[in-house]
Order: sequence, then C-alpha cells, then structure tokens
Amino acid sequence: MKSMATTIYVLALSLTTTTLLFTSSSACPRDPLMTIASACHQVSTGQPVLELCMKTLHAAFENSEVTEYANIATGTSQYSCQETQRIGKNLLQNPSLPKELRAAYDHCIGKYDMVKNKIGAIDNAVRTCWFATFKQDCVEVAAAIDDCAHNLQPVGSSSPLYKMVLADRDLSTLICSLALHGVAKQWH
Repeated sequence: MKSMATTIYVLALSLTTTTLLFTSSSACPRDPLMTIASACHQVSTGQPVLELCMKTLHAAFENSEVTEYANIATGTSQYSCQETQRIGKNLLQNPSLPKELRAAYDHCIGKYDMVKNKIGAIDNAVRTCWFATFKQDCVEVAAAIDDCAHNLQPVGSSSPLYKMVLADRDLSTLICSLALHGVAKQWH
C-alpha cells in the first residue's frame, strides 16, 4: 500500500509540474498574490493539511495568485479521484471479497462518478473565474466523499480504498479553501 500511495503521489507531482510548465497563469483578476507558505498557512486547519498543501504546491511559482494555487491543487485532486475510482474497481475484481466490503466499495465507486464531475466543475470555476455554483459544488463533493468514507469505515477502514478516500477529502477541502481565500469569496 505504501508503494502504491508513493507511486500515486509521484505521478500527481509529475502532473502538477508538467501542468505548470506548459500552461499560462490562470489566476483571476484582483486575486491576492501570496507565497506558497502564506497561502497554505492561511487555509490550513492543522499540520496534516498544511503539509498536504505544501506538498501539493511544491512546484508552483513561489509568489502566485491564490486561484493559481487552487488550479494546481485541482489537477492533483482530479488525478487522485480517478486513481481512487480505478483502484476501487480493481479491488472489486477480487472474487473472495466479503459481501459487506464489496457493497461498500461498489457504493463508493458509484459516488466517485459524481465526485469527478463536481471536481471538474470546480476546476472550471477556478480556471474561468466564474464561481456561481462553486460553493454548492464544494459542499456536494465533500458530502459524497464523506458518505463514501462513512460506508467504508465499519467494514474496511484498514483498506487502501478508505485511506485514498480520506486523502481525496483533504485535497477537495484544500481546493475549496484556496479558491475561497481568493476571489471566489466575492461571489457569495
């Protein structure tokens, strides 16, 4: 599991670095300019989120607009959610998987279709600076991921899928917090 998580993290970081190299700034007008450390400290609710933020944004330009940081985190989150769903589907292929665990995995895989769509909507909001449904999208992503984690906890809290779902929850919270720290807060 540790090597799988490391592989996913390395691939996500590679994706972030590639995105930074080949895309122009997608920051919104009038968005606050901050260092990575300042942005991460302002949106973090504790040490684990601070560390996640710093790792996610490690390849970003040191002084960027907050929505630029949210855009980078969104790419990482999209990749992570795709991997979570892929791993979940692979786990369902195990014929000896207990019935309760199979039902919990299946429930999560279904939820992740909506999660990926809403993360896509959040990504679009951050890129276009159009935040009309942004807060609702953030709420729906958090609710779907929490529902998935809640269903997994009694039967599979030690499973790799459960740990990935919790990581996805932290990433989605980070995206929404970063964008809400920027110009998205002006929309509501």
